[in-house]
Amino acid sequence: MTYLQFHLYFNLPVLVLLLFLARHRLKWEACKWIFVVTAIVMVTTTPWDNWAVYREIWSFDWARTTPVEIPAFGILWRLPAEEYAFFIIETWMVGLLTLLFLPLPERWRKN
Repeated sequence: MTYLQFHLYFNLPVLVLLLFLARHRLKWEACKWIFVVTAIVMVTTTPWDNWAVYREIWSFDWARTTPVEIPAFGILWRLPAEEYAFFIIETWMVGLLTLLFLPLPERWRKN
């Protein structure tokens, strides 16, 4: 199984289900904050993952992934595109679960 297939079979169906379940709570303000958290996740996790792969703490099967190579700071940063997708998908799943279980702010409730 490729990393992309893993997303297609396991992560994306859960994400779609959560989007469906949270559709009435998914206001622009909530989306804005999920986007902010996603940006924070991307900025903090990308260097960490690249460093771990560079130092051979873990690795990916490059025959089953789509490598993205970025030369920066004298190092070739190399992660699969699917790993970046993982950061985004998981952040949105957690954001939607949070939205589902937290009480709605008063201003979001219909009168």
